[in-house]
Amino acid sequence: MHYVRVLAIFLGLSLLALPSIARAQTYCNGTLIGGLLYGTPAVSATSLAFGSYSPQASLAQQSNVTVTAACAGGLAGGTLPPFTVAMSTGSGSFSQRKMISGTYSLKYQIYTSASLSTVWGDGTGSTSTIAGGNGGVASQTLTGYGVISINQYVTPGSYTDTITVTLSY
Repeated sequence: MHYVRVLAIFLGLSLLALPSIARAQTYCNGTLIGGLLYGTPAVSATSLAFGSYSPQASLAQQSNVTVTAACAGGLAGGTLPPFTVAMSTGSGSFSQRKMISGTYSLKYQIYTSASLSTVWGDGTGSTSTIAGGNGGVASQTLTGYGVISINQYVTPGSYTDTITVTLSY
């Protein structure tokens, strides 16, 4: 058997912050100080780590990633406004993401649910974003479901990719 060590796949982070202040509810207690808005939603993510990969395994290898949206900075309290979280393609495309090791690549995918039916992307093509922030909470964690399919005979090494996560509200 030969194994491929797959290290952390994630993450570069991005924040698209275009809040609407004129709302009846207090969202993240937005505070304007010196022309800058403090107390806005922010996003963070864990690494998606598959560990060692065997192409001869009988089942696809799976691992989860969590993305957390939370009120950051500003005054204590407030709730998240309605938001969506999108993911970039990384080194591949939405139809086939790729982790890279030198000139070699290992195909994988990230889905929005455990049913593995919808690719977590930017909402274009057959991809979907994940929505949240409607439950009156100050933070919310979303789960992505990563999968490496079987029978990929690649050169052993550390395969990585960087996905940009964007929070829009």
